Amino acid sequence: MKHKTVSRERVPFWLRWLVPVILVLTWLALAGVGGPTFGRLEEVSSNDQASFLPASAEATAAQDWQAKFRDSDEVPGVIVIESDEPFTPAQLGEVAALRTDLEELKLGSAVIGPIPSEDGKAVQFIAPISESEVEVQEAVKELRDLVAEAAPEGMRTFVTGPAGLAADLVAAFAGIDGILLLVALAAVFVILLVVYRSLLLPFMVLLTSVFALCAAILLVFGMAQAGWIQLNGQSQGILSILVIGAATDYALLYVARFREALTHTTNRTAAALTAWRTSFEPILASGATVIIALLCLLFSDLNSNKALGPVAAAGIICSLFAALTLLPALMALLGRTAFWPFRPKLAPADEREPELVTGLEGQKGLWRATGELVRRRPRTIWIASVLLLVAASAGVLQLKANGVPQTDVILTASNAVDGQDALARHFDAGSGSPAVVVADEGKAQEVLDAVKAADGVGEAYLLAEGSVPITGAPGTPSEPDVREGKVLINATLNSAADSLEAEEAVKALRVDVKAVDPGAWWAASPPPRWTPTPRPSVTW
Repeated sequence: MKHKTVSRERVPFWLRWLVPVILVLTWLALAGVGGPTFGRLEEVSSNDQASFLPASAEATAAQDWQAKFRDSDEVPGVIVIESDEPFTPAQLGEVAALRTDLEELKLGSAVIGPIPSEDGKAVQFIAPISESEVEVQEAVKELRDLVAEAAPEGMRTFVTGPAGLAADLVAAFAGIDGILLLVALAAVFVILLVVYRSLLLPFMVLLTSVFALCAAILLVFGMAQAGWIQLNGQSQGILSILVIGAATDYALLYVARFREALTHTTNRTAAALTAWRTSFEPILASGATVIIALLCLLFSDLNSNKALGPVAAAGIICSLFAALTLLPALMALLGRTAFWPFRPKLAPADEREPELVTGLEGQKGLWRATGELVRRRPRTIWIASVLLLVAASAGVLQLKANGVPQTDVILTASNAVDGQDALARHFDAGSGSPAVVVADEGKAQEVLDAVKAADGVGEAYLLAEGSVPITGAPGTPSEPDVREGKVLINATLNSAADSLEAEEAVKALRVDVKAVDPGAWWAASPPPRWTPTPRPSVTW
């Protein structure tokens, strides 16, 4: 196909200057509004487990029921004090006095403990932290400082559990979106610098990508605020990288055509228009394909995938518009200057085409040979390509996506991760993060007995009002809390709540419990508000 190059005489003033300037100013305004909105995405996003689980999952229904039993917003912090040797009576007394100091911090309701381990080498406290009263990160820091100072000399102290892990995860992911964005921009800049050997062009392409991201953020914020989509930290991180990559990819298609057009005309506006016409179809086709593929995620049962589809599609749409409007406007204003210091040279007069060649005739070497081969034997090529792709995708059958425990997400030193290891050495590893069973009131005792008898469960108990466990100890309530004919049972697992062992235990427990009460609901803890990590690693 051949496209006519527009001559200088046919390009009016408004097209040479007015339209490009208006386009650049429009995108500048969008960036001015969308850029600050980046910091407001937290207002319309949620990182609760419910926003990642399938809407139809049993755990989602169980968590909805669990919310009906919850009268506070407290997050448990599990304090572990560990020694290489069994505690002496004097040391136990010293540790027991720590409870008074913990309660004086007034972080939440009454502190539970001290709870000594069976081997006598560790003591555990559970200190609830009220999210409405204090920041979890600040509260965890206070707990760690207090426990480290008050514990007997030579002992190791940890603050772990949902509160400790939440604090360390938030610290680990602090500013990660900004870091990802800077790394992506730096990588793209280096690639463009090497490919084009131009000092100005990489900035123009990156400017296009950043402005596309600003527009995407503004669009996503509006959709989330209107309740059309469920935004979470995972979608936010993917959006930034996706938009930068897609906008750069589309920009390179346009730049290649623009550089080619400059070898056939001295008119920068004519070259910009010709490049736009010759790159419009491939850019649009590429973007539309990705958008349609991303929107297929709407059919996913997993909430995180369903949310990602429209968010990512919005990013691709903004990338398309930026590559087809902002970049051509910038190139129309800059012309050959964009490629400085290696500006494209005008071809000799006898070699210039009155009509710009954009097919195989304009190519040389390997790409021309490849194109000729495809043109001569299209059927052979597509059959061979399909067979090659099928063979390459055979490995998918061996894919085992088991996820990553939250403790493995934190790669730096973490008091909470070390605390989970200490907890597993001396107590049930699921302490502070129980699995939850919602059962019918009339079958409460039968379900409780089935849970206690199951493998992988350390202890289980019914809950009374105020989340007080009914354990049979003196002074504990005798009647469980009943909401709409349901009771709540907490089961402390022998394995950490985010481990594969805990996942297998929950699967087996569901079978056992359903045999007693078909209407029971199971959920693996921690409950939604205990998972503030921007990148949840595994959901059940």
